[in-house]
Amino acid sequence: MKPLQLIALGFALLTFSCSDKNKSGSFELKGKISGSKGETLYFEKLSSQQPVLLDSVVLDENGEFEFSNYTPKIGLYRVKFNNQNFAMLVLDSSDKVMLTAEAADLGNTYTAEGSPETKVFLELNSLSKVRDLRLDSLNKVFQSAMEANKMDSKRMDSLSALFEAPYNAIVNSANAAIAEKIKQNTDKFSSLIAIQALEPDKYADLYKALDEGLNKRHPNERSVMMFHDMVSKMLATTLGQTAPDIVLPSPEGGELALSALRGKIVLIDFWASWCGPCRKEMPNVVKAYAKFKDKGFEIFGVSLDQDKSRWLEAIVKDGMTWPQVSDLKYWESEAARLYNVQSIPYTVLLDKEGRIIDKNLRGEALEKRLAELLN
Repeated sequence: MKPLQLIALGFALLTFSCSDKNKSGSFELKGKISGSKGETLYFEKLSSQQPVLLDSVVLDENGEFEFSNYTPKIGLYRVKFNNQNFAMLVLDSSDKVMLTAEAADLGNTYTAEGSPETKVFLELNSLSKVRDLRLDSLNKVFQSAMEANKMDSKRMDSLSALFEAPYNAIVNSANAAIAEKIKQNTDKFSSLIAIQALEPDKYADLYKALDEGLNKRHPNERSVMMFHDMVSKMLATTLGQTAPDIVLPSPEGGELALSALRGKIVLIDFWASWCGPCRKEMPNVVKAYAKFKDKGFEIFGVSLDQDKSRWLEAIVKDGMTWPQVSDLKYWESEAARLYNVQSIPYTVLLDKEGRIIDKNLRGEALEKRLAELLN
């Protein structure tokens, strides 16, 4: 539930800067659109809510244009004919951009000379496109195999396991290429969007480097400060770190602390009564708890509910007999923000000293890990 939308989060981070009316500034954005017929071209700033229109021009008989009414601060922008035909740009106030494109398909044909940030953005986007095309091809093969054979759940699991290795190979290869490109551009806003496809546990040093690079180049930008806050939370909950304490109300009304469970292997389980995947996974969690609770295993349930009665009803109905807490703040839960939870179900496994040793374990994977630790 609530999957992390990479481009949406990128918008949120990149677009808190304002654009200033300034006809005398050094910024330039002009170009030529081939195959145009006197259409109106729009210039927009992309924000977390909705695009903000900055300027518009009618293309001349040669398809040429120039925007001259605004000087943007660093951020994510686009030029468009409509919401289906647009070109993305990452612009700064000193850019002098010459944009060329084909009118029929701005997004797949444009170049933007004079914008270093857009150049990096396009390079990173190209790496993502290659990954997505390869994954799409793999998925089509998987779907064909499923349709060709009437499969029960056991055979489907076997087929999924067969495809897991090539899937991981594609993702890992693409992520390594993206990481290398970001490593070469740790002071670029464009790297902010791409890095969020990379796991903080695996790429912690890269997150640190980008955070430091952006703070040196743009120390007063709100988006940079937001990223710094996000990175700080991410790095505080990477593998090997001592888990930040959680102290929240229990169903009975008193407060329970995660730190009180030190000395046991603890699974922090972020869930909610309204979360279908969470409820579907719960029988596996109940099974694991029954199997290992007498061997030094405990669960600390953290609910992202808003309605206390529904929370309590789900605890009883699903047979959760382990400690539970919730501040009933939905996605504004203090614990969820502390652990940078972007989707649920989400789990964090702690050793007896309270250090984070694994994440997002489910089903058989959870039982196998607990067996390694407790048998």
